[in-house]
Amino acid sequence: MSDVRVVSSTYQNIPAYHYIRAADRIPTYAELGDKPLSEIKAKVRLFNPTGIGTWWVCAFDPDTQIAWGVAELQTREVGSFSMAELVAFRGGFGLPIERDMHYRPVSIAEVMGITAEREGLG
Repeated sequence: MSDVRVVSSTYQNIPAYHYIRAADRIPTYAELGDKPLSEIKAKVRLFNPTGIGTWWVCAFDPDTQIAWGVAELQTREVGSFSMAELVAFRGGFGLPIERDMHYRPVSIAEVMGITAEREGLG
């Protein structure tokens, strides 16, 4: 697992603004290797409480602050995104991105709606 540093918003010191925690045990992108999408867990879900934008975090590099997972702005796409940009973002009413406190990790294939047959597993 990566040497995870806590990634938090400075907005308020409440759990919804602590985006990545050491307890999440999020691997680096390199640690994912060539696992199929059905075996890669999206461990954290972040969202914009005042507009579009949802991010599922599957991997994280604490040195670069780059996460890898799924981002949904208009459509869902797999790729990398900057946690520093998400931390700095302020939406409507000046509110930051929030962590979904009720989210339970699922595979990236489930997030993307990919079946085992489409992924070549079935």
